[in-house]
Amino acid sequence: MSGDGEFAISLVMLSDWHVGTGTGIQGYVDRIVQRDTDNVSGTLALPIIPAKTLVGVWRDSCEIAAHALDSGPDGVWHEWLGFLFGGQYATDDDVLRAAALTIEGPLRLSERLNRLLRDKPRLAWAATFRKPGVAIDPALGAASDRKLWFDEMARAGLTLEGRGRVEGFAELDEGQREAAILLLAAGARLLENIGGKRRRGAGRCTLSVVGPDFVPDWSPAALKNVPKPPAGPPPAIPVHISTPPQEEQGWERIELAIAVEQPILAATTVLGNVTSGERHIPGWCLMPEVVRRLGGMAHALVRTGDLVVTAATPQAPDGSRTLPAPRVLVRAKGGKEVIGNRMASSVESGKPCRDGYVVPEAAEVVNPPTTVRMHNSIDDNVQRPTREIGGIYVYRALAARTVLRAEVRVRAGTLEPGWEQRLSGRWRIGRSSKDDYGQAQVTTRTVANQSGNRGVADQLRVWLLSDLLVRDRRLRPSTDLHDVARALEQALRRAGAPDVHLKPVTRSQDDRVTVAVGAHRTESWHRGWRMPRATLYGLAAGSCLTFTVTGGPISADVLAEVRAAGIGERRSEGFGQLELDHDLLTRPITEARTSGRHADADPGQEPLLAPGEKGYDEARIFERAAWRSEILRSCDDIRGDKQRRNEIIPGRVSNSQLNALRAIVREPSSERAVARFLWLTRGKAGRPDWPSEAVSTLRSLLADPDTVWRLLSLPENHLVVTSDGVQVLRGDLRAEAVRVLIDSCLAAHGRAEAASDLEGSKR
Repeated sequence: MSGDGEFAISLVMLSDWHVGTGTGIQGYVDRIVQRDTDNVSGTLALPIIPAKTLVGVWRDSCEIAAHALDSGPDGVWHEWLGFLFGGQYATDDDVLRAAALTIEGPLRLSERLNRLLRDKPRLAWAATFRKPGVAIDPALGAASDRKLWFDEMARAGLTLEGRGRVEGFAELDEGQREAAILLLAAGARLLENIGGKRRRGAGRCTLSVVGPDFVPDWSPAALKNVPKPPAGPPPAIPVHISTPPQEEQGWERIELAIAVEQPILAATTVLGNVTSGERHIPGWCLMPEVVRRLGGMAHALVRTGDLVVTAATPQAPDGSRTLPAPRVLVRAKGGKEVIGNRMASSVESGKPCRDGYVVPEAAEVVNPPTTVRMHNSIDDNVQRPTREIGGIYVYRALAARTVLRAEVRVRAGTLEPGWEQRLSGRWRIGRSSKDDYGQAQVTTRTVANQSGNRGVADQLRVWLLSDLLVRDRRLRPSTDLHDVARALEQALRRAGAPDVHLKPVTRSQDDRVTVAVGAHRTESWHRGWRMPRATLYGLAAGSCLTFTVTGGPISADVLAEVRAAGIGERRSEGFGQLELDHDLLTRPITEARTSGRHADADPGQEPLLAPGEKGYDEARIFERAAWRSEILRSCDDIRGDKQRRNEIIPGRVSNSQLNALRAIVREPSSERAVARFLWLTRGKAGRPDWPSEAVSTLRSLLADPDTVWRLLSLPENHLVVTSDGVQVLRGDLRAEAVRVLIDSCLAAHGRAEAASDLEGSKR
């Protein structure tokens, strides 16, 4: 473990294992294993060990170690257990302590192995197998009726890897660091099983934790006079009381490209036991990380509204940033295609857009993919999920491998040059970001200011790009259009248009809609206080409004300033972002330009895994299983084809001689097998000779290493992802393939002879 508390995790699976999703596949299996949902290409991915599963069993092991070290259920080691893993059960009377231990996503196999398997589904299926099970009637002691099921199991012999860290490790003194390391190491040694059915032998494993300083001291002296852990976690964002310098004109704008590596659960809505996140990342969710990285003056700029973080919306197919779909757009019923714009022309049919993100240049609505994962909380007493401690719950989050784009705007001259470089790197965003969620890679680039080339004289159209928070004259949250007009007037006044007055237009003009609004409620959680925040209620993103302008015109520079700064409350957190007089609101949908969607260029064939490369050993396990499955499938095809079967098993030979082949093909060496076969097929008085064609075929099958593969005709190139896979597996599985082929053909030949004799006797 390095000075910043980071360490590597290695989990070796010694037996077959099952970490399930809680769901099945109709007609295939009742319980499926958890696979790498970062793979959004639709192909099979490799099994994984979710971080939540690892943390749960690791905590149980550390509880055993703490109980032994404290000689009871209480003591300093139990305090360290709470510091590392956090509070366990939530009640109405206490607040859970945040965990210091963070696991950076699930434990998984090699990324290159995962990529190679995406193009080879026959090999990808071999990563797991189906295991039958049955319920036993306790009264009869026999299998119960209609209680047969199949579990999907991942194969043994795999090594899954990941990374983790201890938050606040650098602030601990030497004694505290040693205590944290020792407890984690003791729990890792005691961890022997993981996943489902582990009391019946599944999921046997060994856990290794490796780091530069991760060398636990097992001496008796290290277990005495152990210091207590810190009373609480350090504040997430330090408090600064500095004030920003005098405001300057203009903004410095930086675009954040957020590549989602683990599903992100942000701006959640809870319905029963289902927690659903938004398909974008709100600005208030990004703001803490932005301020933490910038530090210093950034805290003061947030309070004055001179630092703005917009919401991160999905990237368009052409690489540009999408915007919340305006509610004046109309979709075809039962489809996703945009067919009209109610603010530009009359639309007789269709459904208004209430979600999704639009590519402004093309008027095309896109929706990023989501992933659904099921989790549970295990009660230690009954060892099952119970409703009292949370039970089974479902997360629906923004899927991995999604790219989103946001903007960070800072008043020009308030931060030192090069401040944008501090925003690049790996981020953790949203809920449950200590384990399976919230990991993203962020890159930055400078964006030029867009002042526009035209102002507004008589009418102003507004398109909300985020929720808008305004208050009425009694300071209550409001969605009234007159309160919105007053907030917009104040923003225009600050930007340099003091004489402008706005009046909402609520009546349609020439069958064209002037207002299309919706309301939205934001519920969030304060991580530092570990308490819910106040509800934020206002107009929803995508709402469109129209105002009559008096005291104008409004210049293009004023409109650009309002676009950059936003209106209403909590503008620094991304609320109140808007577009003014955007041409999408006035452009008929028939004039929309088609998006420049281009097919991805062929990256070329990726090289196969070489011996010694990471993932090579695991790939060989999958390859061997896939070859065995294909051998059985090809043997079934041959045994069902009488003509092909007769080429191997002659029809004029007695069954006693044919059955001798079963022992011959089980000889350990091919030379001995050929010798026994020649002795079996020698000429002998009183019995018919073996057909010469059959003798030649069987001798070649026993002696020539390539004959069996020619007969089976396996799709070998689709069954390997290692450079030497075909050569090695041909040698390793040749004897097994010959044995399976002969046994299969002999069984089919015997059944055919018996059926022929039965038919002859009936005649």
